[in-house]
Amino acid sequence: MKKTLAIFFLIIACTQNNQPEDIGSLSILEYPDIKKLNKWIEIDSQYAKVYQVRRYFENFVREDFFEEEDNKIEFGNLTWSDMSEYQKEYAELLNKYQKNYKESKELTRFVDSLIMIEYPVINDFVNKIFKLGYN
Repeated sequence: MKKTLAIFFLIIACTQNNQPEDIGSLSILEYPDIKKLNKWIEIDSQYAKVYQVRRYFENFVREDFFEEEDNKIEFGNLTWSDMSEYQKEYAELLNKYQKNYKESKELTRFVDSLIMIEYPVINDFVNKIFKLGYN
């Protein structure tokens, strides 16, 4: 019975890791085509939230921000997958520490301080976007 159970879990683990390698590998400065995006969302619904955030960022920057060469050099390696992982980790940290804070502002500030250590490039990216405030 133990052998059968172990084999079962091994098969499940192997099938879950059979995702195509390019899932979320596109730079966050670019949009995947709709077919690719829908495929990503089918595999991990978090990509729908990444898409929403990416669209939201456009409200704070001038039109050519995502095409500028300096930004491509600085943030071109930041991927949709990175943003997905960041969002998941952020949500986990909020849930983990929410009982320690009465006010959401304090909780957010604390989680921001933790997450910027783990994701400094995303922190720089977001700070640059909100610092600009062009639109």
